[in-house]
Amino acid sequence: MPILASHPHTGETITASVAGAAIVISPRYGTSYSFDQAGRLLAIFSGGRSYQRTLDHRVLERSGEQAARRRELPPDEANALIAGVFADLRALNAVLPALDLPPDDRRLLADALARILSFGPERLAQDGATFRALYKPVSILPPDQYLALVLQATEGCSWNRCTFCGLYRDRAFRIHSPESFRAHCEAVRDFFGAGISLRRGIFLADANALVTPQKRLVTLLEIAQDYFRLPDRPRPIYSFVSAFDVERKSPAEWAELHALGVERAYIGLETGDDDLLRFLNKPGSAQDAIDAVRALRAGGISAGVIVMAGIGGDRYADTHVARTLEAIRAMDLGPGDLVYLSSYVPAPGTEYPEQAAAAGIRPLSDEEIAAQLRTLQTRLREQLPGVKVAPYRIEGFAL
Repeated sequence: MPILASHPHTGETITASVAGAAIVISPRYGTSYSFDQAGRLLAIFSGGRSYQRTLDHRVLERSGEQAARRRELPPDEANALIAGVFADLRALNAVLPALDLPPDDRRLLADALARILSFGPERLAQDGATFRALYKPVSILPPDQYLALVLQATEGCSWNRCTFCGLYRDRAFRIHSPESFRAHCEAVRDFFGAGISLRRGIFLADANALVTPQKRLVTLLEIAQDYFRLPDRPRPIYSFVSAFDVERKSPAEWAELHALGVERAYIGLETGDDDLLRFLNKPGSAQDAIDAVRALRAGGISAGVIVMAGIGGDRYADTHVARTLEAIRAMDLGPGDLVYLSSYVPAPGTEYPEQAAAAGIRPLSDEEIAAQLRTLQTRLREQLPGVKVAPYRIEGFAL
């Protein structure tokens, strides 16, 4: 139950929720601040505007549909906003003895405020620097994993040659040794502290962590569970995998990984059109993706299939939609599986825009991409009852 009180001087209603995975304090109507249980500031709502403080200590103003659009605040503006949060909470802490609260509620609120105020602006800045030292940039996560505990068992992408993707061009592919991964897990545990309670599961990063050879991967998963296992069961684990690499493991090996906590693997299908896949320099075929999903599901692991609207421009528009629908229908998806629809967004330093222009391919307009998204969403929901089909706005991601 939320804690409710009236401000002794202004009469404004103060609300707080402090016992769940997150702490949320609203010192007045229209203003609320969110923190993890370590006291780390995560989000601000004030003056009709929503802000996210990222783990690397940037502040993003969120706006638009599902808050996908964002503006990074300049440091002076971000610092002033954060300073205002802590001024508010110091003022609340000062009047805490005068609030008409039951003793248990007063104690819980006092304890939460103590943790938050000890995690003030200077410590938050230091915390951001620690995060940047602890992780290579976390380039992207599936939308249902934005509150995952990210563990970088691998760094980079084992292929890293798709012409449309620039997410991992800044690093070589590397698989952690058991020793280095154990040190990483220990540092992650110490960094998040009590804030781990907000993290729903583990996301094993980076782009294709499940390509790790089975013996090494089993060891890494066992290490992750050593540090982060839930009291009564393994903590659920999620990860990306290339469809082209799934067949490197047998159904029995996928079942072994499932027993160690792997719940879902995300596959970037992008398109079911093999000609377009070749144009994108993406390894494998639509049939590889179909076989990959079936192999994962045979091992008890659900699938998250990612499709990109707008890719291939006008030349591939019709075949992209038709063959993508055919490929996904052939995967035999069911409850627990997901299909994400993302819009193609040109990435700096990638080859696709120039290659498409040289081939005479006209990029689709925003309206045409939106229409393609609607067609895919409508048709997929018709053919996949019980399977979640949802948008995936890559440009809105920030950890």
